[in-house]
Amino acid sequence: MFLVIATTTAVFAEGLLETIDQEVTSIYKKSKDTVVKVHAQRQLQIGNLPSSSSHRVGTGFFIDPDGHLLTAATVVEDADNCWIEWRGQKINARVIGRDPQTNLALLKIEPAAGSPTPFLPQGNSDELRVGSMIITIGFPYDLPSAPVVGFVSGIDIHCGNHVFATSHIRAGCRLSPGQGGGPMLNARGEVIGIAVAAHTDDQCYALPINAAHKICADILQFGQPQYTWVGLGVSERQLAINPTVSNQWQVFIQQIYSNTPAAAAGFRDGDTLLTITSNEVHRSADVLNTMFCHRVGDTVEFTVLRGGQEQKLLLVVVARPPQESFGAQASRQLGPLKPPGQWLTVVPASHEH
Repeated sequence: MFLVIATTTAVFAEGLLETIDQEVTSIYKKSKDTVVKVHAQRQLQIGNLPSSSSHRVGTGFFIDPDGHLLTAATVVEDADNCWIEWRGQKINARVIGRDPQTNLALLKIEPAAGSPTPFLPQGNSDELRVGSMIITIGFPYDLPSAPVVGFVSGIDIHCGNHVFATSHIRAGCRLSPGQGGGPMLNARGEVIGIAVAAHTDDQCYALPINAAHKICADILQFGQPQYTWVGLGVSERQLAINPTVSNQWQVFIQQIYSNTPAAAAGFRDGDTLLTITSNEVHRSADVLNTMFCHRVGDTVEFTVLRGGQEQKLLLVVVARPPQESFGAQASRQLGPLKPPGQWLTVVPASHEH
């Protein structure tokens, strides 16, 4: 009996692996024509020495039929000239805008008349869960493109002391130099993130595609990303350690900066945040993610718990000021994550909003 069960299990596992292999191969074949190799060149002049050039290579992917593509901001940082390799051709690319905080850059090529660029179908990154299978595509070490298969390990707002501007997808797969800026796909072949950072060993981080949409829309409409500011410092505390309780955390107001929308709206130290607009708040990440989606001039409604009673507070968000203008606490700088190559950097955000 034991032999029969073991044999059946082995046959099932073999069939499952074959199915996964076929699915990954199929997704890669369908997607690879939308993924391009991005080149960036910069001329360097040091004193009276002869000029030299710096050349970086990364990965990018088309997001619409008009030739717009995404890559990592560090691939094209300070570049004098950018181009892509695609379908055996070198095509000039223009940098529309960059966002160092999320390590995202929006580029554009001019497609041939009557030849729209192929692009990846876009999924909903909010649907990802720990354990979801993902596939990244990139050009490792300037070699031909290849898929890398992994699984979602977490949805993180920070890595150690390194705080992201919004929650990132942490996946169990290794990224090599040259793969920065590549698409992260779900099991349906939809892009759900862009590879922007590597952690240690076999871990990487991707900016969710929903967040990338917001950054791209900001760049196209305003010329640069819009990061908002209300003037609050928040912290979180654990209420209980009980596996039967779903919401064991709460976020409270730790600091209110003077002459800010939060001060004018009437926030008080110790207020417990319950909701921002219609989004419930249980962790600091909820605050970061909700405010990340807002733009300068938006009216935002906060619900707080004060003295056992709920209160509604309205404010209009403003542009985030330079960090050095609002104190040492808010201006603390966090170092970059350990890079696997020169394409990678992470510019962190602070906890203030």
